[in-house]
Amino acid sequence: MMSVDEARRARLMSGEAWDDFCDQLKAAGQIVARETAGGDPQDAVEGYRYLTRMLMMGNFRVIERRTPGTKPRFIGLIPPPLKGGIGVQSPNQDHIVQPVDARYRYRITGTAGDVYTHLSAWSPPIPNDVGAVPVGLDAEDHLETFNPNMALTPHTLVLGDIANADGTVDFILSVDPPEDGSVWMSMAPTTRELMGRVVWDDRNEQTPPRLVIECLDEHEQPETPSPEDMAERLAVAGQLILGQKADYEGWTNDLLARENDTHFTREWYERIGGSPDDRHFEFGYWRVPEGMALVVEFEEMPTQHWNFQLCNHWMENLANYSTGEGYIDKENAVRDGSHLRIVVAHEDPGVPNWIQPDTHDHGVMGIRFVRPSREPQVSCRLIPVSDLTS
Repeated sequence: MMSVDEARRARLMSGEAWDDFCDQLKAAGQIVARETAGGDPQDAVEGYRYLTRMLMMGNFRVIERRTPGTKPRFIGLIPPPLKGGIGVQSPNQDHIVQPVDARYRYRITGTAGDVYTHLSAWSPPIPNDVGAVPVGLDAEDHLETFNPNMALTPHTLVLGDIANADGTVDFILSVDPPEDGSVWMSMAPTTRELMGRVVWDDRNEQTPPRLVIECLDEHEQPETPSPEDMAERLAVAGQLILGQKADYEGWTNDLLARENDTHFTREWYERIGGSPDDRHFEFGYWRVPEGMALVVEFEEMPTQHWNFQLCNHWMENLANYSTGEGYIDKENAVRDGSHLRIVVAHEDPGVPNWIQPDTHDHGVMGIRFVRPSREPQVSCRLIPVSDLTS
């Protein structure tokens, strides 16, 4: 009987590992097909385009994955795309996606900057025999036990909370606490990435964190993956892409049951690695015909940050960040005292906080509150545009 590594090598060398990867992509494409059959052609076009975008993301996060060695390496920030994004991605938020190997200890040093930075340990359920066994066109049936998109993140840290008086930070990232009493951020044995959400108030005025990571344990790290490693990477990448399509399909269909309303869907939000420990995030499905307006209202309370944004059916942002369209945030909203009213309509109703939904008339919407002082109460209602202008 072959070992797991022997099976991985055999499947890579025979081409089975690649065939499996292609079948996983086919399974993801079948989700788009069944979701859009007989429906909106624009949803179908954007669904397949989204799949190719996730393919690029899977290549970046899994195929080209490289964890830090003992030589210090700068941790870069990933800004939001001008259009697109994953899962109602915030235009006010950069991301840290730093691959790590939970078998080792890491030291992270640098400066916190003056933005709000929330770190978490991305820890998806990945079986030990990944790449050694086939999943193929039945890959969707394996998502309950093998879904790299589903990752609880109970191990979190706010960078500003551990910063020294001069703004410097120095902490250990590891499964076990450091013996010397150093500042510690814990991770799970299944952690694959150090994730970060860097929330901006003003990109022109604020200073981002500048962090360096180094591994404290000597280990070999070849430039080119081994056949065994490549078989595993193909399997994880394919299932990550499939998991994203399947999870967001299920979440969107859940939101569709309550159109033009928002609510906090903790189960779905946590399932895809959201961090409700520092934010209240409500999601909904908007549908606004011509001549109608969706009015979103709430009473503002002290928060680190809040924003409201529109997305298409696949949770890709409609926002064009370079011109500030498609979303309203804490810094740019027009207020009536503490009362906030946001209006979604195809024609300009002549009122503040208007969002024009481009060529779409439906999709997913989200409103996030980072560190709110209390639970927000958000109301939504669909009314004729004439009721606003009158």
